[in-house]
Amino acid sequence: MSFNYFANPRAFAYLADEGLACHFCKATQDCLDGCNLFGQENIEAVCFDCMAAGKLIDLDISTNQIDEAALDPGNDLEGVANEITYCTPSVPTWQDCFWPVKNGKPYRFIKIASKLDYDSKEQFVATLFCCDQDPELWEMLPDLKIENMEVGQYDISFYLFEDSGDKLTIWDAN
Repeated sequence: MSFNYFANPRAFAYLADEGLACHFCKATQDCLDGCNLFGQENIEAVCFDCMAAGKLIDLDISTNQIDEAALDPGNDLEGVANEITYCTPSVPTWQDCFWPVKNGKPYRFIKIASKLDYDSKEQFVATLFCCDQDPELWEMLPDLKIENMEVGQYDISFYLFEDSGDKLTIWDAN
């Protein structure tokens, strides 16, 4: 399963416990944890396929927030906003955040970042989005390659987004 705005959900999304079934189709493979969804109704899990198909829209259960005003008005604003809000797994942040949009384009979530994801400290600082470009943050980045959520859980986490090779980084603290 591939999501337009989330590169690797098996490694970096909040997955449901093994055996929990999708609220919609009852599949037990590739299910996301319902605890990280926002809405009036609570569900335990949703599979990748049902999420991508927009099944959460009918229940008005969202996964992410996006500022539609930041999107390029030349695109299908509602379609892009709905895809990120209802049809894309949640970014594994500690605090709620808005999906990063630069020059009217939403970027794709790649992974929880480490120093190895950047060519240099200067590149990292230049990618910092919606915050001060503080060079001191470099020292808080892990030195090892982060391949999944288990390895990437730190009190301060950095989230790498990308569009056509252009990187954005947001960060969050526990």
